[in-house]
Amino acid sequence: MKRFPKKMLIAALYAGTAFVIFGMRIGFADTESTSETKEAAIVYSETNDSTSSDSQTSHSNTGETSEDSIDSTSETTSSSNSSETDSTTVDSSTAESEEKSPENTSDSVYDISSGLDPTYRSRSDLKVSLSRSARSVSSVPYISAGDPSTPKQDFIDISSHNGEITVEQFKLIKSYGVSAVVVKLTEATSYRNPLAASQIANAKAAGLIVHAYHYSWFTTEAQAKAEADYFVSYARQLNLPTSALMVNDIEEPNIKKKADHTQLSKVFENRLKELGYTNTHHYIGVSWVTDNAIDPVALGKNKVWIAQYPYEPQNQKYTDYSAWQWTYNVTFPGINGTFDMNSDYNKYFISQGQGGAISDGRYATVVKDNYTIWQNFSWTKKADSKAYLGQTLQIKVRYEHINGSTYYSLYDNQGNWVGYINSGGVKVADGPQGNWQSKQTYVKFKEPGTIYRDFTFTKTAPITSDMVKNTYKVTGTYHHFDGTYYDSVYDFSGKWIGYIASTKLTVQTNQGPALTDGRYVTITSGNYSIWQNFSWKVKASSKDYLNKTVLAKYRYEHLNGSIYYSLYDQSGTWLGYMNANGTKTANNAGGAAISSGKYVTVTSKNYSIWQNFSWKEKNKSSNFYGQTLQVKVYYNHFNGSTYSSLYDNKGTWLGYINANGTKEASNAAGINQSYHKKITFTQNFPLWQNFSWKQKSTVANAMKGQTFEARYVYRHFNGSNYLSIYDNKGTWLGYVNESATKVVK
Repeated sequence: MKRFPKKMLIAALYAGTAFVIFGMRIGFADTESTSETKEAAIVYSETNDSTSSDSQTSHSNTGETSEDSIDSTSETTSSSNSSETDSTTVDSSTAESEEKSPENTSDSVYDISSGLDPTYRSRSDLKVSLSRSARSVSSVPYISAGDPSTPKQDFIDISSHNGEITVEQFKLIKSYGVSAVVVKLTEATSYRNPLAASQIANAKAAGLIVHAYHYSWFTTEAQAKAEADYFVSYARQLNLPTSALMVNDIEEPNIKKKADHTQLSKVFENRLKELGYTNTHHYIGVSWVTDNAIDPVALGKNKVWIAQYPYEPQNQKYTDYSAWQWTYNVTFPGINGTFDMNSDYNKYFISQGQGGAISDGRYATVVKDNYTIWQNFSWTKKADSKAYLGQTLQIKVRYEHINGSTYYSLYDNQGNWVGYINSGGVKVADGPQGNWQSKQTYVKFKEPGTIYRDFTFTKTAPITSDMVKNTYKVTGTYHHFDGTYYDSVYDFSGKWIGYIASTKLTVQTNQGPALTDGRYVTITSGNYSIWQNFSWKVKASSKDYLNKTVLAKYRYEHLNGSIYYSLYDQSGTWLGYMNANGTKTANNAGGAAISSGKYVTVTSKNYSIWQNFSWKEKNKSSNFYGQTLQVKVYYNHFNGSTYSSLYDNKGTWLGYINANGTKEASNAAGINQSYHKKITFTQNFPLWQNFSWKQKSTVANAMKGQTFEARYVYRHFNGSNYLSIYDNKGTWLGYVNESATKVVK
């Protein structure tokens, strides 16, 4: 399983203790002497020319390094690594961690002591670092591609340090079970991988799925957005599809404690989404989690690719994350250098963002006509949902896509694959019957038989011969997976009858059957047509019958949602069909109350005043003869008469009187009634111009001895009588309260 460098120089460790090569214990001499451990340096050199091609030769292509992006990186790196070298020294803390025995290693999920994380290696292309052919002696074993004793070898990630990789080499990599490659595109806002185009093209040509990553330096929101823009710009230039995973590689040690990396990573992710790349992941080392530099839960562990390299990689770890980078030392025969290797738990990398297929088996009805049905997750269109609208299909598997959507893989009842559809375009059903769909129609049963009461088809009810004679209403239907439409049938009392195949029903006219009604309605709108038939031939206009009370002998509950009355007048003449919305239903033949507010004067002594329209007498008109009363509402009775609802000036209801026993006044003064008497004035009262109380003049003292003619009297609603006064020349003087006068005999 393990392959070691060709040359190694092992400096003195300590007497009698096991010595360590790349984290592996090679031998034990004297376990009793561990207390005498001394710090020592271990230096090695690697002369494998093929690995040395991993050196930082690409720096010449990066241009000037952004000072804002890198912060004080150049100063830091120059002090620690002034030049690229093929040797390094392990610090004392690393040496100590190497000396822990396997039995003392914790099994906790974040057990850093059992391996390394990206902190121990440099992947930046913007700072001076160790050649990747000369890693720290605190290293991990070389792994042979396809080794069955290791964690899953699902996908690799590469950068310019991996050099040119041919199509044939990628095919070889794929032959070992690798399905995808993540290519470094950019770093900060000043570096582009000069080999990315060829690496992507060759990987695709070999049949590998390609994703991309960006090495991040941002410590502000503005920088996060700028780096996202830079990343996307190159991705578009390289024609990377929006279905690709775009990875935020947040590992740079120099920024680890300089910002809220959780929040800024979200800003970076959201900016990618704004730019059309909705499939995002975040690459972090375990130490960033244990040091609380970033919160994977807040980012969503299903979108976090975590890195930690065990000294003895065997078991799958970090399975609650999306993916795990578990080594950087995998070798493929005939290919120079080593590769990072990863296990994909959610299958977001080795798929195109859709993740792994999840068994389902449920049924769903297509309810939206504006969704695309996809051929694949590269978003090749297969069909429009409109072509399957209303159909019930089976969801054999589903995919929880990294873009946040769920996609169903749909099949018809012949086993034909329909395609992938976003779950928003369908509605999951309780069973193969599908979902209820609105349907309004009138039907008759074709013949006696059986109707179903559930979709197990075990509960039934009979369809009798009498039922075949009647009309029923369908209020909805189910398009079963087997292709049958089952209508939900109700009678006209609203009682549910059951489910039956629509082929066993005969559709009736849209207005439905004539339903006996018998109520009285008053036509309250003049804006409706009265129809000759339900082919909508006009017979009359409602304005011709406005406020008239008529008989609705029948009604039709039309499928257009309206109720239509079949109307008759008091002589039995059919008037036509009218929408019920243009009428008001009455409690009796009196009709509906029509608002008035006018004033009338009782002009006949021979009328009854009614308590109700069952003709119970309440009073007689003779008791109110000549009085002015208010009509708050009136009724146009079906018998053709109008009845006024009378109130006095105290608000007391007096009853209903036939309007023929009254005369409508223009105001509360009532009508002018004949008086024709000689009067004299006894008070200096106003003489009114009108009953809006505009004063015309005043009775003067000089007028008191004179005689005038009161031609008319107005018995006002306020309870006073007003006389219309003329002088002996016939000149009208005005209206005066009768109490200011005296009749001359």
